[in-house]
Order: sequence, then C-alpha cells, then structure tokens
Amino acid sequence: MTRETDPEIAAQLMGALSSGRLDHLFTETNTRYYGRSGFEALRFGSGLPREDVWQLLSSIRRATGLLVFESAWGDFQVRVTPTAELMRGLYEIDTAPSRSLFGRSRIPADEEWIVMDRLLVEEAVLIALGKTNPGTPPARLLTETREGVIRILFDDAKPADLAQTIASRFYRAMRRLPDVYSDPLTPEYIADTHRLLREGEPDAGIYRTTAEPDPATRPAGPGSAPERIAGEIEALCAYSRADDVPFIHPLIKTLAIGSWMRRVQPFGTYNYLVGRLVSMGFALRYGYQVTGIADPELRLQERPENPAGGDSTARFIAQLEVIRQARALAESELQQRVERYREVTARFASLGVNHRQAFVLDRALRDPEARFNLRHHARTRQLAYETARQDFLKLIEVGLMEQRKRGRAFEFRLASEAGPRLDSLRA
Repeated sequence: MTRETDPEIAAQLMGALSSGRLDHLFTETNTRYYGRSGFEALRFGSGLPREDVWQLLSSIRRATGLLVFESAWGDFQVRVTPTAELMRGLYEIDTAPSRSLFGRSRIPADEEWIVMDRLLVEEAVLIALGKTNPGTPPARLLTETREGVIRILFDDAKPADLAQTIASRFYRAMRRLPDVYSDPLTPEYIADTHRLLREGEPDAGIYRTTAEPDPATRPAGPGSAPERIAGEIEALCAYSRADDVPFIHPLIKTLAIGSWMRRVQPFGTYNYLVGRLVSMGFALRYGYQVTGIADPELRLQERPENPAGGDSTARFIAQLEVIRQARALAESELQQRVERYREVTARFASLGVNHRQAFVLDRALRDPEARFNLRHHARTRQLAYETARQDFLKLIEVGLMEQRKRGRAFEFRLASEAGPRLDSLRA
C-alpha cells in the first residue's frame, strides 16, 4: 500500500520538481538505485525526505509507463525500473537463439543433449557443495562429487554423502521440469518440488512452523511468519497466473518469483533450491531454457536481497548476467563438442561405425581398462535399450569389443585382440 505524504512535504516536492531541482534524479537513477549510497548523495541538497523523493519518482515512472515492475506480496514489495543495463540484459537473452549454435551444429541431437546435460550435472554439483561446504570447494572434492553423482544418475549407485544426495535430487527435479512446466503453479506443485528434494524426510513438502528457517540454508532474511506462509504461497501462485498490465517481461517475472520464494522461505530447509526450481519451471513456460547454470559463486543466491520496498533492478541485472554467461558457456561447450565429434568420427570412419560407437572406441583406447554397460550408454544419450544394445553387439561382431557377465548384467570392454588393429587410430 502506498504511504501517505505529508501535504507540506508534497508541496515542497512539487516545487522542487517544477523548478528542475530533481531532474538529475531522473537521469542518474538509471545507474544509481534506491538503497545505494548514490541515491542519498543525489538527492542531497533538496532538503526532502528520502522516502518521499522516491515515492514521487516511482509515481511519475508508473504514470508514464516507465516502471517495468512494482508489486506487493503480502509482507514484501519489489520495484524494477527499465534501465539501459536491464534492457540490454533482456535483449541479449531474447536474441540469443538467433545466434545460437544449438540446432545448427550439424551434429546428432544426442550430442547436443550431452552438452546441456553435463552443464546441468555441474550446476547440481556446485549447488550441493555450496550447501554442504563453506567457501569454494577444492578441485579434488569437486571431482569426487561429480563422479559420484554421475554414478548415481546413470549407474544406480547409492549416494556416498549429503552433497551427492542433494545434487542427484536437484538434477532429477530439473530434468522433471519439461514434463510439468505446462502445469499451473500451485501450492501443491511447490510442496511437491520440496518433496522431491527432501525425499523420505519428515519435513518433505511441509511448511515451516518455526519462526525462522534452518540457518544452515543461508537464508536471505527472517522469512514470513509461519501463520502467513500459506497466504504468501497462494499469492505467489496467483501472481504467476496473472495477466499483467502493463506487460511484465517473463524473465523479470521469473526472477521475481525466485526472489519472492527466498524472501518468504516457506520451508525449514532447501528454500533456495525450491525457489530456483519453481522459477526455472516458470521460465520454461515461456520458452526460456535457463537450466544448467554453472554458477560456482552461487551469485543467484548470495547477492544480498534489497529491503522490502527497495528497488531490485541492480539485483535482477546481476541475475540476468548470470543467465547470459550460462548461455555463453553452453555455446562454448557445444563448439568444443562439435570439434571433438568431427575429430573422433573422422578417426574411426574407416571402421564403418556410428558416432556413438566411435566415442566408445575412443574412450576404450584411452583407457583399456574401461568397462561399459548398456544402462549407462542408454541413459547418457537418451537411447532406447535396444538401440544401446545394438551399438555394442555390432562392435562385438567385428571383434572390437567383448562382453562378460557381471552379476545379472553384461559389461563390455575392448577386445584383447583389438588393440593391435586399432593402434593406428589412437588419439
């Protein structure tokens, strides 16, 4: 609700506006936002209260269509203004598909999928380590966790620690988004997301009943009072379905939903993860593929929240930059994959094998002790079981691979007599 302005102050504000003494505020607030020391310095000398000056600026922007976003969510309020930096961030993301290599790489679709999947695994690992280990994780721990998560996801291994548990659950929840993104955002949807992350725990999908969330979750603030949480979540869901006039860009709304979730903190744990999943799912509804954000500094989480009623423009600009950098990273990874694909397939072209078989042989030659199984091969490339099976059977038929029974399944390795035949094809 807009605060009232004292009539005497209002008269002074209008006098300052008419005389041009506030003109510099309309110019400089494109880069100096409410809540920063710069705003205080800019209005210094006007002799007017800070809050009243901001209310005037906000009202004029809203009346002239300059305000992109201003909304109250029960306990919280946020404002976003269309600065040059903000519009540039939105433009770069909106136009990225026209410049993207994805869909134009001329390599098989499963190769492109592998690139995005690896980035998603990396995102899950970094988030999990961020929750379980203070500071930047050492390279050894990063490698061990990544390898453990891959075994969990593709070989049905059991998690060795909490980080692997969190990472594998987050990955699966992100992979679930394309199947549920068209569903409306509801309190049950949000609770179900928490259940996926807290599978088997007594608090799974249950709203917080204590005054504050678990400090280990690194909260953005105290969160809503327990008795207000249900109402806040209802309001969030209604906001996600609302037709906005004036128009609010879907990415702005995406970031606002994530920010709202982190401010309300409806659950005792994993509020950041739930907020990220819910907001990314919302973005997917509008065609924005913003999964797989390898963000080692967790900037989407750790950048300080603005106080209630503050201008969130600076925060949203920073978050858009994280999304832009993630897309740039994906493009770079895809370009490397294209080059790798061309090199590997060209090297094994004389054998008459397909690209999947060529990559199997390439790995086997680099590591003669490597073992392969159908489940891993099928899952990492989203193949039907029979397709995966035929890839190895044909390599066995030509004497390049051999199979052995291990437990109830078969495993495959480079045939002992294949080494000399493939020596000339080693990388």
